[in-house]
Amino acid sequence: MKNDRIPLAHNIRVLRKAKGLNQEALAAKLNIKRSNIAAYETKNVEPRLRIILEIAKFFNIDISTLINEKLAEDDNYPPFSSQDDTKITGTKVIDIDSKNVSEFISKSMSIKKVLIGFKSFYTFRKAKLNELSPANQKLIFDIDNFIQLMEDLITHNESMIRLLSSEKE
Repeated sequence: MKNDRIPLAHNIRVLRKAKGLNQEALAAKLNIKRSNIAAYETKNVEPRLRIILEIAKFFNIDISTLINEKLAEDDNYPPFSSQDDTKITGTKVIDIDSKNVSEFISKSMSIKKVLIGFKSFYTFRKAKLNELSPANQKLIFDIDNFIQLMEDLITHNESMIRLLSSEKE
């Protein structure tokens, strides 16, 4: 692959150096091995999504910018945001009434119970993987991403419930 087509490796190195960190220090902050940082920076390995998210949070940089735009050391870049700041225009606003909010909360609580059950099951399944073969490492990675997705969905749903509850009052 051409160097100018994949800016992520370049950006990790630029951001790390801008913060005055060596690879060992950044690895410690992200709870990974120094060799992983070296591999990310030399394009031998692309970081997993979870690591990309942690890098974006640590350096306070927008994920899209981190992945897609080649940064210079003195660049100003959009900060990390866990929220989607996209403005939705031309949409119909529905009238929120008590019945709609109550139904949403009820369904959300049911979904939360299912997600917590999935999380418990996959956490248990992950703990049973003794051998760290490449196949099991991929499975652990997939389980970690699935668990993170479930936690994010639960958090988002709880935020939505709080918002709707405050709107209702």
